[in-house]
Amino acid sequence: MNIYVLVALILILGFILGRILRKLRLTEILAYILSGIIIGQVLNFSAPEQFNVIITGITLALVAYIIGLSFSFAFLKRMGRRLIVILIVQVAMTFAATLGFVYLLTGKLALSVILASLAPATAPAGTIAVLRDLRAKGTLTDMTIALVGLDDALVIVVYSLGIMWAKSLLGEQASISSSFVHPLWEIFGALGIGAAIGAAISYFAKKIHLSSDHIFLISIAAAILGWGLAEMPVIGVSPILTCMALGTAVINLNVQIGTRSNELIDNIMTPVFVLFFAAIGMAMEFSLFHLMWPLIIVYCVGRIIGKIAGCSLGAVVSKSEPKIKRYLGLAMLDQAGVAVGLSFLAAQALSEYELGGIIITLMATTTVVHGLIAPPLIQYAVRKAGEANI
Repeated sequence: MNIYVLVALILILGFILGRILRKLRLTEILAYILSGIIIGQVLNFSAPEQFNVIITGITLALVAYIIGLSFSFAFLKRMGRRLIVILIVQVAMTFAATLGFVYLLTGKLALSVILASLAPATAPAGTIAVLRDLRAKGTLTDMTIALVGLDDALVIVVYSLGIMWAKSLLGEQASISSSFVHPLWEIFGALGIGAAIGAAISYFAKKIHLSSDHIFLISIAAAILGWGLAEMPVIGVSPILTCMALGTAVINLNVQIGTRSNELIDNIMTPVFVLFFAAIGMAMEFSLFHLMWPLIIVYCVGRIIGKIAGCSLGAVVSKSEPKIKRYLGLAMLDQAGVAVGLSFLAAQALSEYELGGIIITLMATTTVVHGLIAPPLIQYAVRKAGEANI
């Protein structure tokens, strides 16, 4: 199909279905995914591969940048201890629960370790989209935004340790360079590159007057630049962390530019989200579900139990308010693209042991499952917490 007609069809169908689901008091994110399913699976139209790559990259770059803009020093100081405690506890419990459930089914410890290492990752794009759709504001919303940004960084560390453990279980000697040094570079290199771009923007903005149009243009260019640099093979750092660090640097070095940038970018996110989630819907391969449905179910159950129990326990330990204890876990269920990305690395690292296909297929299909069940659960949590404003 002509790419321009395809984009127009996605936007129109997403709008129509969104209006219908809104009347049913459901989040419009489900409508966007459904529009992609209809176009891709029912009408059998496909998008060029480059379309998916560009839409995914731009969307995640902007979302990560927006998350970074929320990490002002004042916010981090206010959330501080509670944020760190909940982050560590929920990641640890999600890892443990997923490991236990998968091992009980398969009896394969190495596979269980890898899948458990990937399970704690939370999707920033899907979560932020639902919160934005509900115009959510409050402590649960703030904690959710902070956690979906930070747990991807911690997941990279957990994955690095997990791949070393899995290789040792399989009898392979994991090198320090591939299993530890590179992941450290992926995290700290990303933070350095993002912070450098953010510092340059902040300094430049203080020297000359920038109109709203200029701020808008520079912000989008910076986010896309950060994502692009991070993905270059010669650099090879986490693009999500790069864009988060960029936003964090801007909001702390030039709060006026950061605040205005957030407002301006928010104005274009609806069509961006429509295209992003429709692309996910078009890419779904439901034929994969029947191949390994017991493992898919067990993985999802383990991950959901770990997320909900971990967030609740972390909130209790950190003495957070009741609505955080009750509803934070439900708001953290969407599965991240970073989990799918790391699954490709795991598949390459374990290619000799015929685990690659299982890992990639499982992460792809469970991302679809979480993409369908997470939005209404996030919506439920935000509404029950009294933070939805529509």
